[in-house]
Amino acid sequence: MKDPRGSHNKGVRMNMKPKMGILFITSRWFRDVGLQSSSSPLTTEIEEIADEIIARFSEFLEPSYHGVIFTEEEARNAAEMIKTQKIDGLIVAPLLWCEDQILRASLKMLPKLPLIVCGFFYSESLSNFVSYQEMIKGSSLVGIMQMSGMINREDYKYETVTGYYRDSEVYEHIKAHCTALFISQKLKGSKCGVLPFRCDQMSTTFIDEFTLRKLYGIELEYIELQCLKKEAHEVSENEIKEFTNLMEGDGIEIEVDEKNLAVGIKYAIAMEKLIERKELNILAMNDIIEEMHSCFGMRPCLSNPRISDLDVVINMEADIAAGVAMYILKLFTANAPFYAELFTADLNENAFLMGHPGYHDYRNRDDNYPVRIIPDVEYENSDPFSGASTYFKYKSGPITVVNSVYNGERIRWTVFEGYSLEGPPKMEGSCHLFCKIDMPIQDFCKKTVQLGVSQHWIVLPGHIISKLKSLCSWLGIEYIPIP
Repeated sequence: MKDPRGSHNKGVRMNMKPKMGILFITSRWFRDVGLQSSSSPLTTEIEEIADEIIARFSEFLEPSYHGVIFTEEEARNAAEMIKTQKIDGLIVAPLLWCEDQILRASLKMLPKLPLIVCGFFYSESLSNFVSYQEMIKGSSLVGIMQMSGMINREDYKYETVTGYYRDSEVYEHIKAHCTALFISQKLKGSKCGVLPFRCDQMSTTFIDEFTLRKLYGIELEYIELQCLKKEAHEVSENEIKEFTNLMEGDGIEIEVDEKNLAVGIKYAIAMEKLIERKELNILAMNDIIEEMHSCFGMRPCLSNPRISDLDVVINMEADIAAGVAMYILKLFTANAPFYAELFTADLNENAFLMGHPGYHDYRNRDDNYPVRIIPDVEYENSDPFSGASTYFKYKSGPITVVNSVYNGERIRWTVFEGYSLEGPPKMEGSCHLFCKIDMPIQDFCKKTVQLGVSQHWIVLPGHIISKLKSLCSWLGIEYIPIP
């Protein structure tokens, strides 16, 4: 059976958790000198705390955990058990101060895995006068400081999380790191389909294919237009009717005639079948070339909710770096990314009008206003078909916005936070949002243009900029927050 961790199929990612080896370590020396014994209250308390931490971990990861370790033999046994599983990385936590050789006994038996080093505090404050036993109980701080020198000099890739062991924010940070490690493995062997070739009108979207594969494990596949056209021609009337019922069931208002709706549905279904057949994770569609419009007679821009259920993203103008970011961000947040440009700005409101004609996932809609199927605003007067384009206003609330470009060496993300404002649709013809930011528009424009960005920005719900920093660190993506 094919391992679903390497496949995009059927939204598998949403039901899976990262697999992490867990090394919780305490000191043999504390026991040897009588500061701790196997029957002491401290030993029992530390084991109970470890069990509580593992229970919290199990909410978002699959732990390979084999008890609290305090000897080299136990460390080797734990490593042997961890080796039997396909794990994404290790969580290493000295629950008290511990000797380096205990950790080294495990690490020497394992491949050089990425590490999340955790320092857990067992209370949020100290007694007015601290007993020696209380100090020992809090000595994980000594442990992480000590082991950091060793793992740093031995070139382990690691990130650090510290905090009170019952603080939910601590677990959110650990979850973000674990998810990033999961994604770094999932990217290897993932596939970006380019339909049919790069966008020569926009050289900022160009990317080095060898670097993409070397750094991130992503393969490109160039797809002939005829492949999609053939899939569209094979769509049956029953499939069209079923798709129409699906849209009507979602309350979508159809404002195009039957002919244009039918051809729009055919290509929406064709994209789904092409993605499945070629096992794509990203479809970067060069939708502005004459060849596509001559071949199809329209631009495919009718949202297919079944594609939304897959670990797949679609964008326009063959922007591969943006497509890669959309795919990573969908995996990281389990939310649908929204592909947009900064169309123009309202200087008085300090807000951008953002959007992009073409294909969009209507699950990003503002539920206060209908989703409509309208003619393609850019091609209705020039193509044989006037098109069937999904139109909606993006939902209101806090957002994080990412620009993704190839900087000549690797992918670079420029990131800012803002607010998608409430209110009725702001513009005609294109899916859009009205995005207010704190930084003055003029300062933002100067900063980003001087950096050298592209015109394409990816919108995600929520303020997640702090989590993206660690994600980029694990994936080898340059990270630039604005401001």
